[in-house]
Amino acid sequence: MKFDTPQQKVPTFEAKGIETVRKDQCALTQKILRNALITVFQGGGLDCVKDYLLRQWTMIHAGRLPVSDFILTGRVRSQYRAKVGPVQAALAKRLAEADPGRTIRHKERLPYVIVASPGRNFKLRDCVLKPSELLVQWDAYTVHAHYYATKHVNAALNRCFSLAPFRVDINGWYEAAAKPQKRIHHWPVTRTGNSTMISLYFGSDTCSICGQKSKTESSAKSVICDTCKRDTNTATFLALRTLNEVQQKSHGLASVCQKCNGCIENSGTYAIEKIVSQRKKSNSFLSESTRVSGGVTAPISTCTCIDCPITYKRHEMRESEIEAIALCKALRSFE
Repeated sequence: MKFDTPQQKVPTFEAKGIETVRKDQCALTQKILRNALITVFQGGGLDCVKDYLLRQWTMIHAGRLPVSDFILTGRVRSQYRAKVGPVQAALAKRLAEADPGRTIRHKERLPYVIVASPGRNFKLRDCVLKPSELLVQWDAYTVHAHYYATKHVNAALNRCFSLAPFRVDINGWYEAAAKPQKRIHHWPVTRTGNSTMISLYFGSDTCSICGQKSKTESSAKSVICDTCKRDTNTATFLALRTLNEVQQKSHGLASVCQKCNGCIENSGTYAIEKIVSQRKKSNSFLSESTRVSGGVTAPISTCTCIDCPITYKRHEMRESEIEAIALCKALRSFE
């Protein structure tokens, strides 16, 4: 904390050579480490730092932070000594194989996100996606909260707070923190019609009205338990209120984009719902084919900036709007 002039009353934070200013670090680590150090330097004490970190860890696992905070950028070299390079090299190799014109140049920085796939365990290089790929497969992947918390945030905090005079065990604080379970999959069926979720075979999910565990078909986008079905008036009111709130938030975010890019924006200009055909096995020779929703297509909005948190928030609101409309249709609220 430095003072530039004798008349300056509030000091400013300046960092050199640590994660708060490194280009290859995500914005999440930069902000958490910066705020933790400022809290200590301003005399807040370790108790205030612990309370702040506990809130941040809870938000990371709950999925309440924008995806733009989790974007990492790593340099890609033309060759490596080891056979297997870092994760950004694996991503660059996959992009070059898919499109030879997208070959990454030497020492070019490549943005990427580490994701977790539901129901499966992958190596780290298999969990690397471009931010645009995460938007396309939004219903099949989620940000790997545990990886970011332990390998990036906690590692940076340990390098500072494990030294004297603090000598704090950040990992001990993290184990004691609340870790809410985030729903990885919006729907049991993915955009391609296939599923990696075990819920497809069991057909169990939570009720969209009360949140209780309920039974549903594999291709259902919304789930309504028997208790809520009996109270039709209350369920219809809650479903319409949810749809109204989601649409208001979607139009509010679209107005922000409209002021920024100067184009007409609304929830419909961002992404379009994709319908895929799914065949079900039957006893007859001809298998039955049904058309189910496969999520939303890639964003087609005018702006595709990966560093803007509104880009990912609009995609999330678009998914929520489709789910809310499906819930209203299941309750026959539009009839």
